[in-house]
Amino acid sequence: MDRDLFNAKKKMSKMDNPNDASWAQDVSFSSLEKKITDSKKATEFALRPLNDNGKFRSGKKSRTKANEKTGKEVQPEAVDYSSLKKGRRAFLIFLAVWCTILIAGIAVFLIRFNAFLTDYEAVYQASLPFHKMDDIMATFNSRDASAIYELISEKPDITNFETEENVENYISKLIGEKELAYTETKESSDKNPVYYITADNYIIATVYLKMSDQKRAHDLPNYETDRIEVYTEPEWNVKIKAADNCKIYVNDVELSSDYVYRTEESEEKHFADFTRLPSTKYYEVDDLYEQPSVRAVNSFGLEIEPELNNSTGVYEVPFTVDKDTEKEMIEFAKYAVDIYTKVVCRELGDNSLDTVFTKDNLIVKEIKSNRSSLAYFPRHTTPEVEDKIIEFIPYSEDAFFCDIEHTQHMLIYGVRPQDYVTNARFYYYKENGSWKVCALVY
Repeated sequence: MDRDLFNAKKKMSKMDNPNDASWAQDVSFSSLEKKITDSKKATEFALRPLNDNGKFRSGKKSRTKANEKTGKEVQPEAVDYSSLKKGRRAFLIFLAVWCTILIAGIAVFLIRFNAFLTDYEAVYQASLPFHKMDDIMATFNSRDASAIYELISEKPDITNFETEENVENYISKLIGEKELAYTETKESSDKNPVYYITADNYIIATVYLKMSDQKRAHDLPNYETDRIEVYTEPEWNVKIKAADNCKIYVNDVELSSDYVYRTEESEEKHFADFTRLPSTKYYEVDDLYEQPSVRAVNSFGLEIEPELNNSTGVYEVPFTVDKDTEKEMIEFAKYAVDIYTKVVCRELGDNSLDTVFTKDNLIVKEIKSNRSSLAYFPRHTTPEVEDKIIEFIPYSEDAFFCDIEHTQHMLIYGVRPQDYVTNARFYYYKENGSWKVCALVY
């Protein structure tokens, strides 16, 4: 019991006798009895069974505070719990519907959230710069040189002797069947990724990406190509040596004097008093992506394929002429040498030289004035001669050189064979439309 209540009860009892404790009994037992009684009634009420009508059966008779005053016992009113059962059933239905709606709402949320995550993942993956590189590498892996050439931001410089096709052929050879890959460079950043493209670990291109101002969904970055550099380095050059009366063509494009880097005058001085021999010009063309085709057309209109001198690396255009003109020149050379040797061997007179030498030729004059100094040949006949062409150079339409080894098969006194060989360098000039010997050198 509360101490204050105890003291109050004690004071109200106006107890004169301290040994009288009846007030204590009233305070403790009466209230305790009431609490026990109320608890018992509540327990009995809760445990009463239902009757056939669904109502709780009435228990033992009990007294209320009102009946305690009258002393009458009354039956407690029967409670109708059917309404309570209906309410509980409605509550269960409400709870089931609410749970269904809640579960459906959660399911819809999860489906939408999963769709969001799926879309976000797809957009995020697409926003990564290496996906852009995968698209570019697909073109390189196709080995399509034309498509790769179109990717190049700044097209390489191409000379007048080549076209884009030559560069594409260069790219095809550059890639070949090599293993292609790409790797991010040290200078790369999130805003400006930079990648190397390699062929068998050899860098052949650099790709520069940049972050676009136009974002993807979910505010994710979008990368686009800034520029692509493919390392196209022209690796061919060509040098050509030809006479200045020739037209030179590289990849069917005629060379102008702008490509001449050196000129040499002819060292052959034996034509100085008769005609000018063509000088020799050296041409050079560089910055080519492929080995070029080289051809020449000489003064006779003959197309010539230059010969590569492996020791110098220079294409040399030989002096040549068409077959008919060559035949004409060589036949006259043989005829002139034959006349000359017959005069020397005293088979013909000195005046025969006038038919094959140029007018007022100093050689003829010396032979005529020094007739006695010519080699002595005994009486003989020359039934057969043999000519061997050592060297033939047709310089131009009116000048050529021919070195002939001329052998006379003689019969001394008509019975003893003897060979006489003339090996001299004869120079020929067309004088008044006819070939003549202008000089000779032993």
